Amino acid sequence: MFTKIHHRYISSLFVTLIALFGATACTTTSLVKNENNITIERVDSKGVTISHAYLTHTGDQLSLRGEVKRRFSGRGPIPGHLHITLLDSQGKLIKEADIGYMRRNVKSSVAKFSTKLPVELSPGSTVKITHFSSDTHDEVFPEEAMWRDGK
Repeated sequence: MFTKIHHRYISSLFVTLIALFGATACTTTSLVKNENNITIERVDSKGVTISHAYLTHTGDQLSLRGEVKRRFSGRGPIPGHLHITLLDSQGKLIKEADIGYMRRNVKSSVAKFSTKLPVELSPGSTVKITHFSSDTHDEVFPEEAMWRDGK
């Protein structure tokens, strides 16, 4: 009897893993590789680190995704916001925006961020992500970033 249960468990686990692999292999999102020579520069604040920042192609647009994490352990909100700056290969400002982020649940010390970039970046460009802390996190950011032109 134990062998039957063990065999069913292994069979169902195998089928589940095959289904998960198939689902992830068929996604339309692809990671932007280092061949494009686009760098991501992260500027952490005193209490928050920016981690896992990466660019993906979603259809015909670039998306920036990543996480922010509290430096010190503990639960609670992660105050502040992110300032995204797009720079060309000469360091000239192309576009900039302020975005928010969202924790998965109230017990989490990690929050995820995501935004679509308004322009296609040329090789040698830089995406600079800066975290600004604030005592109050009353600012509400729209779901789509409000991009401003460079000066």
